[in-house]
Amino acid sequence: MASDAEGDYEFGAMFQEPENYRPPTPEGKQVTYTRNPCPTQPDGPRTLTISLLGTHPLWGHHLWNAAKSFASYLDAHPDAVAGKTVLELGAAGALPSMVAAANRARLVAITDYPDPDLVDNIRQTAEANFPGELGTRIHVYGHRWGDDASELRALTATATFDVLILCDLVFNHSEHNGLLKSTRELLARNGRAFVFFTHHRPWLVDRDLEFLELARQQGMRVERLVEEYTGAMFEDDPGDERVRGTVHGFCLTFC
Repeated sequence: MASDAEGDYEFGAMFQEPENYRPPTPEGKQVTYTRNPCPTQPDGPRTLTISLLGTHPLWGHHLWNAAKSFASYLDAHPDAVAGKTVLELGAAGALPSMVAAANRARLVAITDYPDPDLVDNIRQTAEANFPGELGTRIHVYGHRWGDDASELRALTATATFDVLILCDLVFNHSEHNGLLKSTRELLARNGRAFVFFTHHRPWLVDRDLEFLELARQQGMRVERLVEEYTGAMFEDDPGDERVRGTVHGFCLTFC
């Protein structure tokens, strides 16, 4: 028979975590990105403030090397976006979109997975760099690749975009079909989709490249633009550091 003391024991207390058992969730931070000067660059902010989450299961807390590499590419080729409609998929910190806006894109739509933390963080970045333009020239939406994109289509007269930006997305192999579906449906027939990425897992290079092969199979032209060593994002990760530290950039167009 249980004693009175045992009867009075709060069983639930057994499962209560001690104070400070779990480390606190890291706070978000702001990163200052200094743009690469270029003689053909239009006037615009020389530095951009990028808001990053403290942590996130969908990797929205990193400023990826592929995004920085593409930002540099845009600053060297501002005509790629000037006066055009631009859509970024899987934007995370949205640095490429900010650089597109700085290079006088006519309209910039920024998307990531429809998670409130991700979407609100992108809105903070847009408002910090281009105050008053959120909801006019710059728009932020949640969008899951391959899903209905009516809200995005409604932003342009043609229901498509001149430029699509895909930075460090192809490592998500299970989502290749959805990502390509969104790309094909939202890219103008004479538009360009820029695909920049790093092979974060060198033993899965072939799986990463399946996205480009799938694009070819579905009637798109694939052109290499950039191969640039930036250093690895995560020094202690396994695999060849040179492979993990190289950014590859491609352009997709309709044949």
